[in-house]
Amino acid sequence: KVTMRCTPVGTWQTNRGTWRGPGRDTEMAVEESKQHEDDKFDRAENRAADRGKSKQYSNSYDVGFVFEALWKKRNFDPAGKRIPGQSCQEVRIADTVIYKSGYPAQWYFQSKQEDGKILKKKKESILIPKIFDTFGAWNGTVCDTQVVACFVGTTGKGPTKTVNNIIFFDRARLKDFLFGENLMREGFLQRFVAPEAIPFDHSATNVTLHVSWSQYKCIVEQRVNKMKLDSKHYKTADKVNLSSTRVDTIPVSIHTRLHKKINEQCSAIAEHIRTTSFDNTQITNMTCYFKTGEANKLFLLFVSSVTVAPRYQDAFGYITSLRTFTGRHSPEVSCPDFFGLVDSQLKEAADHEMQGHCALCNISNEDDSLA
Repeated sequence: KVTMRCTPVGTWQTNRGTWRGPGRDTEMAVEESKQHEDDKFDRAENRAADRGKSKQYSNSYDVGFVFEALWKKRNFDPAGKRIPGQSCQEVRIADTVIYKSGYPAQWYFQSKQEDGKILKKKKESILIPKIFDTFGAWNGTVCDTQVVACFVGTTGKGPTKTVNNIIFFDRARLKDFLFGENLMREGFLQRFVAPEAIPFDHSATNVTLHVSWSQYKCIVEQRVNKMKLDSKHYKTADKVNLSSTRVDTIPVSIHTRLHKKINEQCSAIAEHIRTTSFDNTQITNMTCYFKTGEANKLFLLFVSSVTVAPRYQDAFGYITSLRTFTGRHSPEVSCPDFFGLVDSQLKEAADHEMQGHCALCNISNEDDSLA
């Protein structure tokens, strides 16, 4: 016998027991599976939110994002006419290897043909011996120490401040870096763009162009290192240092051909990113580093910061199309002498030699003071 009653809330209830017949177990299993999936999704969302809150600009900013952006092919010209896929051919880059989690992941280079396309090597071609043979080759530098490459990576300095570390290598240190333990996990290795060698001129210095570009204004500064490249009285890092305290800053006039060329290339970079990104990302400001090499060819070294319109970034400042974080100000540039495990051993050996030894008893000053 089944009895039914009307509840005050207007729902029907019955004292009949729950049906346990065929099919009920399957239905309950499906419901439990759905509930498990919902709980799993909620936990994943909570973890993603926690990671977003704890994400820092210093360990998330990809300083090498511009190379992939320039390599992407655009299928339409500025007039809207369909064309074969082209990379950003207006910009010239040196051989660059992107490092991810301490390992080489991508290798970008410029085509030697007249079109000057930016190409990308296949993954099976990115081998340490090939990188060493290419980057360790003589590049025309007038420096006796033969600076052949540099590594650029972003590290944190405090909770919010970041630093662009640029470490220069000669052939011996490059070999130790490539074949040894790499503590610099994120960044890129780039072949050194040597200044053009002038015959009978031994006063050549390392010159870098610091550019602050926007849609309405372009400021170019020439940073000239104070030490001569052929000087034997200074360390290699001092002769190629880019930090503002080690160079003489000379503004470049807007009426020069160099300023006009740099402004055109920065505009080409912004336009290429807009046409190749899935959401047509509009860049409003960039801080770039350029350099003139052999035959006065202009090379883009890297982009230290980029700013986009607010609708192209999330609440944390992450630019999805570029897979990097926006930055209102360019990070500080640092060129340390020693970086990593191998260099720390060299530093300890150098410090030990600087302590001095007695020529008669071969005892260092430190051992003598402890005796």
